[in-house]
Amino acid sequence: MSNSASPDTSAQEPVDLGDNWDLSNLAPSDSSLTATVSTIHLCCLRNDLNEGDENGEPPTSHWVLCLQIAPDSSIMLDMAPGYGTDGLRGKIEASSLPGVAYTDETLHAFSYTPLKSDITVAAIAKLINDKGRNAFNFSPEWEGCRFWLTVIMKDLEEAGIVKDGSAEQAAKALLLYWRNPEGSGPRVMREGVFRGE
Repeated sequence: MSNSASPDTSAQEPVDLGDNWDLSNLAPSDSSLTATVSTIHLCCLRNDLNEGDENGEPPTSHWVLCLQIAPDSSIMLDMAPGYGTDGLRGKIEASSLPGVAYTDETLHAFSYTPLKSDITVAAIAKLINDKGRNAFNFSPEWEGCRFWLTVIMKDLEEAGIVKDGSAEQAAKALLLYWRNPEGSGPRVMREGVFRGE
């Protein structure tokens, strides 16, 4: 007798993406990552006082990827430093953001509509893992999120998830420092290292 009538509950189980991900800030309803992504937001977070660091580096901003899954809900992917013995090992911190399309810490959002209407958060996470982008070390200056996102946007374009030219457009934005509350200027991009390379 066929078991085809049995309900498939596997899609609702929390996904395991490995040690380079922190999924502890996902709501239980988001833990399976099966939600469809309507918009991909590349978010430059505010550097409130436009300050550089204690070592004399010029001001920069942290950047994150917010995957909008409803008009008022998203999942943020933040490649964050602070792990490993020297703090330079990155980990992707995934967080549910109820009530907003992207984090309220955003100064500027650069938004991309997926070409595929059925692309899920899990599919983007799988692409990141399959390409080895989950294993990343920041530069000695503790920088690298802009470089990481430059590579991620290229991967999304090559996979046909965003339209041609999106990666170049993103790279132009990522090469700038966006001053709070307005204005921008060139900022050197420190490159981290993918640990699989």
